[in-house]
Amino acid sequence: MERTRDEVVHILHDSGACSVADVAALIGVSAGSVRRHLDLMIAEGLVEMRLERQPRGRPVTLYSLSEAGEERSGAPHYARLLERIYPALSRLTSEAVAGQDGASILARVFDGVADDVAREYAPRVRGELLADRVVQVANALRDEGILNDVLDEDGQFRLRNIGCPYRATAEGTHMACAADRRTIELLLGKPVTQLATIVDGAPTCEYIVSKSDGAQEAGDEATPVLEGGLRSR
Repeated sequence: MERTRDEVVHILHDSGACSVADVAALIGVSAGSVRRHLDLMIAEGLVEMRLERQPRGRPVTLYSLSEAGEERSGAPHYARLLERIYPALSRLTSEAVAGQDGASILARVFDGVADDVAREYAPRVRGELLADRVVQVANALRDEGILNDVLDEDGQFRLRNIGCPYRATAEGTHMACAADRRTIELLLGKPVTQLATIVDGAPTCEYIVSKSDGAQEAGDEATPVLEGGLRSR
């Protein structure tokens, strides 16, 4: 039972709001079994539900993680973050922090974390074209909980993350969000603008990267860039 619950949490974290049928298909169990797990998780405050109207037919019930559910799914991300904070902190010399306030020192620590994450994943980002690199960066940072997908839009790429990897830390200091942005920027070798964050109330964390070699033709719809390349709609 616990394994199925963990799988439900993982799916909702990675995919965002899902129906019972969506979750059942991904796990490979019956819809009735998934519904029982979701009902229990709602009672425990891990999952929230809402009705979404459809152009035709009855509304669909969608399930998503609550803040408590995100914290549960983020446990591995917290552990990884703590493992990276200590080396970044230990590299700061007494001269580097002399006269600095706590916020400035913390900012330097998170800059060091971003440098380390980018250095770890740099071998996986080899594309010469920006379109190739955004795919590679999204794939590389998916397990880190930093990115889920990318939209190819007119003149820019919109990078998105559905679930916050460490919400409590991000709520305590936006330097964690800034470190994620810096990691993406270092891997892409392009300026990255942080457009929205989940901790500020947005449904997703979003980043914008301007294209370097022109834009799509006017009227083209945005198409998701996922593992393996562009996905058609």
